[in-house]
Amino acid sequence: MPRPAPQAIRHRRPSYLAPPPLLLESEPFEGAALLQEQPGPLGVVLWKSLRDVSLWTSAGPEERPTLFVPSAAGARGAEIAEAATPELWAPLLVIAHVLAEPVRVDERRLVHACRTIADWGRRQGATAVQLAFTQAAARLVPDEPRLAYAVGRLARDRGEYARGESWLRASISLSRNQDWHTYALGYLSLGSLYQMIGNLPAARVVTVRGYRTASRRRLRPLRGTALHNLFSIAGEMLDFRRAHKYALLAFRQYGPDHERFPALVQDVACFWILHGCFDLAVRAFHSVLPRFTAGEDRMLVLANLARAAAAAGHTTLYLAARAESAALMSFPQRPEREAQVWLNLARADATAGLTEQAEAALGRAEVLADQLRLGLMRFEAEALRGAIQSARMQSARVEAATGTPGLRDEAEQLATAILESLAPSTRMSGAGA
Repeated sequence: MPRPAPQAIRHRRPSYLAPPPLLLESEPFEGAALLQEQPGPLGVVLWKSLRDVSLWTSAGPEERPTLFVPSAAGARGAEIAEAATPELWAPLLVIAHVLAEPVRVDERRLVHACRTIADWGRRQGATAVQLAFTQAAARLVPDEPRLAYAVGRLARDRGEYARGESWLRASISLSRNQDWHTYALGYLSLGSLYQMIGNLPAARVVTVRGYRTASRRRLRPLRGTALHNLFSIAGEMLDFRRAHKYALLAFRQYGPDHERFPALVQDVACFWILHGCFDLAVRAFHSVLPRFTAGEDRMLVLANLARAAAAAGHTTLYLAARAESAALMSFPQRPEREAQVWLNLARADATAGLTEQAEAALGRAEVLADQLRLGLMRFEAEALRGAIQSARMQSARVEAATGTPGLRDEAEQLATAILESLAPSTRMSGAGA
């Protein structure tokens, strides 16, 4: 007796239509970045599996019976057994089954297989694999806003900003009136994307929209994130008073035990560096450092600490923080984070008067900023290079920022609140290490 065909996923009609999101941006063909990231037999098997899912998704029901050669499934099974790690066998074999029976595909199992491979990529730090298979899953269920959001966020973090924007806008369109949490998240992530490429007015507009949604829908955790992001944007727009107001509101919304609180402290300390409050920044970075244990997060805090210490004249602390940050750079990092760290190390070196070392670090930051099209970072790098060259001609050090008039009192009040909150948390972190 023939078994019934697996039930296809029901797709609901979204309230608002968005233009189709971009499937590629910088790749010459789908999966090219995956092949670069995973050279060898495993990469080939992953790419073939990705291509098969893409072909099946794009084909109409009348085309699917003739998509694949009947013998392809057996050949693929042998390739999987030879090239893939055991934890990938099950999801890859689910995809290989599509080759054998393209008309009788259980779409839910296929989505789960793609997400399982994407999660493997996340654990391996293989962001191209993670993005490719998350997008494959999202294409199978094109009305699922959380998957669209995940693709947009991953593309953004890989420096594929047009692709990321298109998927984030798709998630916003799909989640409106249905999933307010994803709707607000979409706007906040879109704001971060605009901030990365230097479009600060647009970043502020969409972040305010995300904040208002979080407030209206009582999404308390996202209110803190939105206020934090608004502080960062206001700081880059040189709106000092508003920046401090948002920082204090975010501090109160988070509380010292929130997972994002250490990141807020770091961002506030960076803001203080820009406005000449170097000792406050050193105290903040030093106090929050034990809360950062992950390699790429810790190396950024150390680079910022080195920068603040150099400006404050704490040479020993500058050298120690710089050395530890540079040592962590030997491990694989996200390119955008690596560029940020090199730029901050260049600033620290320039302030300390080590111009050749500063130029070497700056060169690395510029290469990455160009590759990722980080407009604001590229502008900052060019400004620093000009300052280094000017200081060299005058046989002087690069000047650290001078204090912003009237800012010190507000900074002291915020620093007192933050450092008092960090004190017990820091002791607890140290006791558990």
